This record gives sequence, C-alpha cells and structure tokens, in this order.
Amino acid sequence: MDVTTWTAIGAVATAVTAVMAIWTLWALRQDSRDRTRPVMVAMLKQAVLTRNYELHIVNLGSSVAKNIQVTFEPELPNLSGTILENAQSFAVWSIQRRYEKPIPSLPPGQVFDNLYQDAENNDQPVPDTIAVSFNYRDDRNRKYFDKYELSTYVLGLQTGAYPSTDSEEGMNRRLVKAVESIARGLGHP
Repeated sequence: MDVTTWTAIGAVATAVTAVMAIWTLWALRQDSRDRTRPVMVAMLKQAVLTRNYELHIVNLGSSVAKNIQVTFEPELPNLSGTILENAQSFAVWSIQRRYEKPIPSLPPGQVFDNLYQDAENNDQPVPDTIAVSFNYRDDRNRKYFDKYELSTYVLGLQTGAYPSTDSEEGMNRRLVKAVESIARGLGHP
C-alpha cells in the first residue's frame, strides 16, 4: 500500500472517530436530561388505616415540574361548581377544583392527594377506570407528557391484614396505637 491509501484510511478512521465522539456526547447529554428531568406520576393508593382509595399526584423526578396541566379521561362528572348538600360528591368536587387550572410548580417529592373513592360504599361519582395525563415543562422550558391508566378494580384486589372493627371504640384504639407507633418511630418512648 502506498502513502495515499494510508492517508485515505487514516482520514476515514478520523471521520468515523469524530462521528462516534459526537454521538457519544449527544447520548451523554440526553442521559443527563433524562436523569434530571421532572417526572409526574398519578397513582391510586389505599388510604392509611382505611380501605378508601386516594388519588396521588407526585413529582418523582429530580427537578421542578412547571405549568402542569392535569387532565382526566373520561372527564370527571360536572358538578356545576358547587358542593352538593351531602358529602357524596365532595371528593370529585375537590379533585376538579384542584386540577382545573395549571399547577404553577411542583418540586421533587411533592405529593397532592385526594380521596377518590370510598371502598366500602363506592359512593363517589368517579369512574372505576381513569387515565390521568400530564402536560408540563421543566425549568428550562422543555415540554413533557406522561399518562397513567388507573383502575379501582385492580386496587380493590389488594389483600392485607386489616383491623376487623369499624366501631368508634375500635377506631379510637386503632388511633392510639397509630400515634404510639409514630412516636416510637420518632424516637420518643
């Protein structure tokens, strides 16, 4: 092989190396964005000490989420902006009011929770299956979209050991035990 051939091979190798370096830098940049972005999450969870279902909205990412628009599919029932005489519709009314306007900002770890459904009576006018979608931005104004399909049916199949009493006296005993447990957890005998 002559010098021209080696020069051409060297030029091609240099070009390939440059392309690989550029691609590596781009991948590192994307990885850094993915690790430091906000991540909005919706979940249904059982409430503490009850079997009621709560809707939890949380930023599990590592940066602030901004201008968060939360939408529900299907839409929650329209209650004409008022709380009805009974508490039956209070949960859906609260959810509607909380998410009817964009949330200005939500820091990492911040949780919004609302009663979604009374698991015993199933009396809240909310759908059993719902999709919660988020359109939002990060602190550098990059756009994100996340969507979660949630089901009370799936949550209702959860099993566990629950106290068998719902009487007022039994609930008071449970409350005392819970407070004692919290105090122990905080290091107070």
